[in-house]
Amino acid sequence: MEHVFDVHKGTVHFAGSDVGWVVGHSFIVYGPLLRGATSVFFEGKPVVPDAGVMWRCCEQYKVKSLYMAPTAVRVIKKLDYEGELVKNYDISTVKTFCIVGERCDPDTIHWIHKNLPDVLINDTWWQTETGWPICCNLLKLSDWDTIYPTLPGSVTKPVPGYDVRIFSEGNEEVEPNELGKVVIKMPLPPAFMLTLWGNDEAFIAKYLAETPGYYTTGDAGFKDEQGYVHIMTRMDDVINTSGHRISTGRLEEVINGHDMIVESAVVGYNEPLRGECPLAFCILRGSGKKDKTKEELDAIAKTVNERVRSEVGAFARLIGVIFVEKLPKTRSGKILRGTIRKISNKQEYKMPATIDDVNSLDVIANEVDTWQ
Repeated sequence: MEHVFDVHKGTVHFAGSDVGWVVGHSFIVYGPLLRGATSVFFEGKPVVPDAGVMWRCCEQYKVKSLYMAPTAVRVIKKLDYEGELVKNYDISTVKTFCIVGERCDPDTIHWIHKNLPDVLINDTWWQTETGWPICCNLLKLSDWDTIYPTLPGSVTKPVPGYDVRIFSEGNEEVEPNELGKVVIKMPLPPAFMLTLWGNDEAFIAKYLAETPGYYTTGDAGFKDEQGYVHIMTRMDDVINTSGHRISTGRLEEVINGHDMIVESAVVGYNEPLRGECPLAFCILRGSGKKDKTKEELDAIAKTVNERVRSEVGAFARLIGVIFVEKLPKTRSGKILRGTIRKISNKQEYKMPATIDDVNSLDVIANEVDTWQ
């Protein structure tokens, strides 16, 4: 709380999370209170009664540190793309806007910066297993003029105690900008998990056996020449198409940069000739797809695919673009890409225990049937 958020006695911290999630009990309940700070509890959706409710809370409670998932920001962005509702409130007390939960695409970072230009954006990457951030800026340990500059799409650099490496499938460290599996060299720092409750064997098998001497995070990413860490997706979500390994996070980053797209999810679709092909599910900004004709949707899909071919390469062309009103997510805001992938490929799947809206899966299935 002190070093990552610069939260202390007399300050107000607002983490918009489910209390049952690790962010909830660590950074809503125990963390702020142990620091003597005030913690804001928020119940409801970040766009009810309107997309300005989060800013109203910031003004009303004089919030200093805001902690939100990218999903919540994208929902707000969808309904208030120009940021008109932000201007209705005095949020001058907000000094930091921290990101957590999943990868934050550069377009969303740009939206935050555009509408909150005086606020420091701190994208934090960690896991429930780690207990605290692996990569982020440490505000209290740094002079705010010398901290790592925000690089949209990156979680900056590892904090003290974490030695993050990028490995190939053969467990060799890769070159800068090369996608690989993200691992952490042991020994691991304090507060890190010690084992799985009552199951040491499963703990070793899941986290340690694949890369001896390293903790396997399960994430895929890369480091750039400056040492900035980019977490792109889960290893399970890397697509192998026409001999190329593609991060779905990279494709979503490009798609979300389209003027009409506010959020997307890319999954692998099995095609006999090319193998796995990227299939994109996209949410349109504003009122969504309901006010668009088929011709208008087809035109947008074409420009989305052109954007992918231009910025990633012809090998990454999307096999399809499906427009939806919402994406299946967990209650903590993570997109259920694995389940979407199974539905798209007509494979059996289990209803995720943490799903936020069970009906969203039926919507995906119906849209896939229509597309096919």
